[in-house]
Amino acid sequence: IHGQAPSTAFKGLGEGVWQARDTSRSQGHVFIITNVRSGDMDNPDVQFGWTMGSHPGVIKAPNDDYSMIGAPAASIAQELTANWHARLRPLFEQMNVSEAAFWKITCSTPTGVPQWTNEPRVTVIGDAAHSMTPAGGIGANTAVRDSALLGRLLGEKGGYESGVTEAYEREMRGYASEAVRASYGFAKRQFGISIDENSKTV
Repeated sequence: IHGQAPSTAFKGLGEGVWQARDTSRSQGHVFIITNVRSGDMDNPDVQFGWTMGSHPGVIKAPNDDYSMIGAPAASIAQELTANWHARLRPLFEQMNVSEAAFWKITCSTPTGVPQWTNEPRVTVIGDAAHSMTPAGGIGANTAVRDSALLGRLLGEKGGYESGVTEAYEREMRGYASEAVRASYGFAKRQFGISIDENSKTV
């Protein structure tokens, strides 16, 4: 869930990038992460954003509506944090309800990029090939690497040639699978979110 709150709600909570984690739930942790810019801390007209995440299935959307925005999304965040420390609750009690949004993040399996039948003239890059958790911020970097690799292979052949997409997919599958595994590792270390092949798909 994405939310925003006025800078006054963040008073006394620290500056820069930080997170808070709720470890009280048996189903899994719930956390928020935010970035508080020190230069804007005293400007009441500024809003800072935060993102709430959890182990798969802990934050549930009514009717499996994972595209909800506004009051329904804000209400879920407020319910999940109703028992949080009083210093943190203003982030949710004072949130800009109209900016609240529920995001469902889909990820490749922790074992990496699966095999598929190559189509000589069609291939995929980025999230279409290897979606991963936001932890570590390596998804976009891997997509750029995909583009560079595919561009180089096409350039070397002077354009399309049979075998180019197959060569691209073979090399991409190696480094992208490592990135997917690293992303899951970051998620566990940074947010306490543990996902493996046996995790429930939601």
